[in-house]
Amino acid sequence: MPLTQARFSWHPESVTVSDSTPLQKTLRWLAANTRFPAARLPARAEILLLISTAAEEEQVALQRSPRFLIERNDKASDSSLRAYAMNRSLAHYVCNNGQKT
Repeated sequence: MPLTQARFSWHPESVTVSDSTPLQKTLRWLAANTRFPAARLPARAEILLLISTAAEEEQVALQRSPRFLIERNDKASDSSLRAYAMNRSLAHYVCNNGQKT
């Protein structure tokens, strides 16, 4: 019987992540080749490895298509949507006219 419990995973073991980040690739390489985190590389080697990983992360970010936020300037449509939402919220208001005054 193992002393530690197995870690819970949302994915079954058969599922692999094909699109991993450079940091995940680096950590996987460290674990496979240097028994990381039980054994560590020299400090300078780790720093060099992390700098190259950061550069690769930046290169990947630059290659991705940029996402632009498109702002609408349609005040009539915005006002109409606000009125629609308010009317929907008022539809649930229950008026009790059965009470005697």
